[in-house]
Amino acid sequence: MSSRGSRKPRPEWSPYAEYSRQGRLLPAFGWVDAVLAVALLLGAVFLWRSRAVAGYAWNWPEMTDFLVRRTASGYEPGLLLRGLIVTLRLGLWSMLLALLIGGTLGALSAGKRGWAALPVQVFVNAVRNIPPLVLLFLLYFFAGNLLPIADMEHALRSVPEPVRDAVAWGVAPQGQLDRMVAAVLTLGVYEGAYVTEIVRGGIEGVPRGQWEASAALGFSRFQQLRLVIFPQAARAILPPLVGQVITTFKDSALASLISLPDLTFQALEVMAISRMTFEVWISAGAIYLLLGVLCARYGRWLETRETWKA
Repeated sequence: MSSRGSRKPRPEWSPYAEYSRQGRLLPAFGWVDAVLAVALLLGAVFLWRSRAVAGYAWNWPEMTDFLVRRTASGYEPGLLLRGLIVTLRLGLWSMLLALLIGGTLGALSAGKRGWAALPVQVFVNAVRNIPPLVLLFLLYFFAGNLLPIADMEHALRSVPEPVRDAVAWGVAPQGQLDRMVAAVLTLGVYEGAYVTEIVRGGIEGVPRGQWEASAALGFSRFQQLRLVIFPQAARAILPPLVGQVITTFKDSALASLISLPDLTFQALEVMAISRMTFEVWISAGAIYLLLGVLCARYGRWLETRETWKA
């Protein structure tokens, strides 16, 4: 038998074999793992001390009534779940507006220098350097004068009930439309400034030869962006864009300051009603965490799609 036939098959690579080859049975822990371990330890100590020293009486079973409440007609959302629904509406509409603003301005300003890029740069730097809370108050107190929100509220009363229900379910019920519009405008403009830079950087990251090749084929700038440049830039844009989506949902907590009943506002109401401080904010934090994790997982799924691969 030849030497080729007697050769043993090469074992497949695995992390366990690699660590064994290097003389380690377990993966090496880095500074990130150490920070997470310390944070978990401090959290456990905090919970134990809150009970042992302050004599705090935990009452987790009562929290279920503020998530899902049982009534005579069946189950209905509790205050925290209602707040989550408002947060989802606010985050989705705000991110749609941010994508519209950021995608348009980012595509228009890509590759521009000097005076041609000045208007977009002024917008981006002005919005990013204004605290979002100040921007929220500015738009909330002036949106009523700049936009016909009162007329919109009056018009909703005269439309058929199915239309009113659809607006209440998809945007905001009557009496909350002004606060929702102000919050959506604030988050949409604020996050749109960051999305502008994300889109501009992704487009400018595409090699210049792709522009020249598509121009040689007779494509207009819109066709270049849509057919050649953006499909390549999307792979670089998607990861930071997912992070911006998560930031949008977190920043939506600012809307509670104008009495929009989002998750943070409802958590304050529940705390005032039940006087359960730790349970309420741990639950609210867990809901925000779950929302962010779902957005991150969906973003990772989009990154693995064959559509974005070269």
